[in-house]
Amino acid sequence: MAGDWIKVRTGLGRHPKVVRMASALKTDRLRVVGGLHAVWCLFDEHTTDGVLEGYTLELVDELIGLPGMAGAMLDVRWLDDSKPGCLVLPEFDTHNGA
Repeated sequence: MAGDWIKVRTGLGRHPKVVRMASALKTDRLRVVGGLHAVWCLFDEHTTDGVLEGYTLELVDELIGLPGMAGAMLDVRWLDDSKPGCLVLPEFDTHNGA
């Protein structure tokens, strides 16, 4: 719950993980970047430690309007669902928070 901004890399749209996600989702890289922004904002708004309780991959997809997005994030290790009943944003402290 950092406030009203999050850090985004200038080359994010060309990042290999974004390219892989776009290919897996059969969509364009800008749509993936928009989805990432939405997910990262969700975590920033509703958690202080990167652990979002009560959320599922399917719910995240529904909230951002891109089916398969959360699974694609999981595949490139930008999301973790190994903690029961939670989704975890790896390296949250590096990129989010105050």
